[in-house]
Amino acid sequence: LPLPQKARARARGWETASSSMSAAVGGLIRLARLASAASRSPRARAASSAVPRARRRAACPSPMSSKRDRHGVARATVEGDPGVANPGLDAENLVVRGEGIEGDDVRSTFLNAGLTDAQVDEVLRNHPQVETSYDLVNEVQPRINYMRFLVDNDRMGGETVAECVVRQPQSLERRFQIVHECDDYVAVNKPWCVRLDTPRGWPGKTRFTAKYPGDLSVEDWLEQKYVETGKWDTVRFCHQLDNATSGVLLSAANKKAAGAAARLFRERAAKKTYLALVFGHPTNDAWTVTAPLGRDPFDPKGFKERVVESVEEGEKAAAMLEGKASNKARGKACETRFEVLSRGVLTLRGAFFGAPVAKVRVTPVTGRRHQIRVHLAHSGHPIVGDNAYSEDRDSFRTFLHAHVLEMPFPSGTMRFEAPEPASFAAALEETVARAE
Repeated sequence: LPLPQKARARARGWETASSSMSAAVGGLIRLARLASAASRSPRARAASSAVPRARRRAACPSPMSSKRDRHGVARATVEGDPGVANPGLDAENLVVRGEGIEGDDVRSTFLNAGLTDAQVDEVLRNHPQVETSYDLVNEVQPRINYMRFLVDNDRMGGETVAECVVRQPQSLERRFQIVHECDDYVAVNKPWCVRLDTPRGWPGKTRFTAKYPGDLSVEDWLEQKYVETGKWDTVRFCHQLDNATSGVLLSAANKKAAGAAARLFRERAAKKTYLALVFGHPTNDAWTVTAPLGRDPFDPKGFKERVVESVEEGEKAAAMLEGKASNKARGKACETRFEVLSRGVLTLRGAFFGAPVAKVRVTPVTGRRHQIRVHLAHSGHPIVGDNAYSEDRDSFRTFLHAHVLEMPFPSGTMRFEAPEPASFAAALEETVARAE
């Protein structure tokens, strides 16, 4: 989107310290993380308040319901909607629909989602890739149904699906892509805000419930391509990748390959490289953070990590928690290296439009939970769209991407690369060249 002169001038004058960013107000959205659990029961809306009176059909049965035991009978959560066939306990406090917003093409889908003809024209004019590059059934419609799920559960800050699509149409991107395939390994370019796998063996939570029509984990996608066709016996992920993070994800086709990969990760021989879009312009072109990380005792959900400032502080935090969480609160040694690739301003329409941002290359030496996100926030440069460690509740995704994975196997090094997402280029207008 073009950046007005006033916004450009204002961006040049802003301080680079991201801690001074004001909280987003009104019309804020958050599409970077799937809300898989809720601490309170949301208010069930009438169907007319969340979806227009338009042609809809019941969603096709999820592939997740075919081969595994689920939890019970159908539960209708919205008037006039049958609900999902077998709601799991992870959906107990959520509004979950069984019918999706659809259409024969992009325009009819948008109209069924509540956009006016003028709004559809605006989206297609500002982001024509929605019609020319995005897959209607596997990207556009699932993302719209995801937005409606967030609206139903009060996760959109009062913004409607139509308003979100018009403001940040890049939010409709969701493409699964194979970047490497051989007899032993498949590397997938995982979309942002897509769950990696399915929790198993947890008391009362044996199967993840699809929260909206088209909801799909990477495991489900790989099962359709390899397990259900008889090529694999099961899906074996070689490492982890946050739900909010996009990028390269390696899976093994057999136990021997999985063991070889696990050995490299265990010995820290595997090398990962990430790309991140962060708030502020870092003073230095390169820096390293070695602050230890531990579980945040003040987070009631047990999700967040924190920098452990001292041994004494870690012991105090551990005393506030119980069991394994107590040990994790003491903190573990971490190291992350950062390099600035470019500096500019944010071009996403919203609360932080025109804010100074930078694209950085990230190399984690260790592999702790949320390590990159916490170390960047600790540096004063939180990731754009990271609602856990920044003030941004407005950007449609967490701008962290697993770019390259190098695996030095005894037979030779294998390199897997997931190209930089188009959403990065769409969110950044470079204004300051990298220092030599």
